[in-house]
Amino acid sequence: MKKMRFFWFIFGAFLITVPSLKAQPGKYGTGPDSTVCVRNLSFFSEYFKAGDYASALTPWRRVLAICPRTASQLQFSDGQKIITNYLMKQPGMTAQRQRELIDSLLFMYDMRIEHFPDFRVSALQNKIREMGNFLPDEKEARLAELEKLFNLTGNKTIPEMLTLYMGLIGTLYIEEKRTADDVMDSYSKVMAILESQERSKPDDETIKESKKVVEDMLIGSGVATCENLIALFTPRFEAHPNDLELVSKIVSLLSSSNCDNSDLYLKTVTALNKLSPSYKTAFYLYRLHLANGDNNEAARYLREAINSSEISATEKGEYLYNEALLYFRNFNNTNRAMSAARAAIDASPSVRGKAFMLIATIWTRFSCGETDIEKRAPYWVAVDYLTRAKAADPSCAAEADKFIAQYRQNFPSQEETFMYDLMEGSEYTVTCGGYSEKTTVRTRK
Repeated sequence: MKKMRFFWFIFGAFLITVPSLKAQPGKYGTGPDSTVCVRNLSFFSEYFKAGDYASALTPWRRVLAICPRTASQLQFSDGQKIITNYLMKQPGMTAQRQRELIDSLLFMYDMRIEHFPDFRVSALQNKIREMGNFLPDEKEARLAELEKLFNLTGNKTIPEMLTLYMGLIGTLYIEEKRTADDVMDSYSKVMAILESQERSKPDDETIKESKKVVEDMLIGSGVATCENLIALFTPRFEAHPNDLELVSKIVSLLSSSNCDNSDLYLKTVTALNKLSPSYKTAFYLYRLHLANGDNNEAARYLREAINSSEISATEKGEYLYNEALLYFRNFNNTNRAMSAARAAIDASPSVRGKAFMLIATIWTRFSCGETDIEKRAPYWVAVDYLTRAKAADPSCAAEADKFIAQYRQNFPSQEETFMYDLMEGSEYTVTCGGYSEKTTVRTRK
């Protein structure tokens, strides 16, 4: 009934019995009908080329009624444009009339798909586009047409159709009309096609952008839970551990989905650092191993990142500060911590404030000398470094002042300094832990 609507409702009722195709062995039919067919094809074509759709209407309708379906694809391809033009330029039509015209438009595509196999793919693609334009809410129908297209084109399906398919599946999932498994299966299907295309055309930006769009759709759908991603990508990674593109994609998706505490993430970042070494992946591995409590591996990868020739001065300073913290907190190695903190200060001004504060803390941990003055003197040095921290980075001021107030309580009293013949404000050299610093004598007040 939908196909018959085309003859009943386009531009008014026009009922002509369509001759049986069995009685038309020639391209344009037989007998008088063939002459009528050719004449109206010519009239219709000339009017259409001139952009006179109104005049083209009558001979076009006769072509549809008289000519065999295989006479010319123009009766369908040009007919699509006539109907589309009418839909776009006739505001205020009833919903029923509009739907009748849309059905007629889709009927034109169906006829072209059926009778002109050489144009089947392009006609089906255009039909899907028109359904999106005029029937955006009929998602299931559009998906059905996309499935037909995939069956025809396979790995040659154009990226536009692949992203459309993924978008429809994601929307239906949000509407609770598809399951999470449906979305993951669709993602696997679409990405497999795009990856196959990229292998053939590695420099095609459209393919690269489509892959990113599909990944964003997967994440945006809310389906990309750690459990789903790990289930999807673990076997793929195990099968292709040296595929740089695959490994990079897994790392990106797991990171975007906050799955960076998974075993798969650690394995893929490690693989990525081997396949394409960089200070950034080395730093990721430092953080991952640190979180897992493997301090030795964390230190190894952090040093690898620091030694990179590609690292900027600012990043190097930050990484050295992390190394100082690692050796101070996790290894209780004050010498390595001090060395890294000083290197951080030299590398970048951006970390000087917090590096000075760390050095201050390290000085308070030294156990120095025999006398009370020798034991308390490191707190003078610590306060010196806290003062330098405030000057280097005002954002450290509040925390530095808190520690300064605390450390002053460990200064010697006036009586103690008097006993050792020291005067308030005089210079004093502190030697402790293999380090020597000049400071100023201060007393507890």
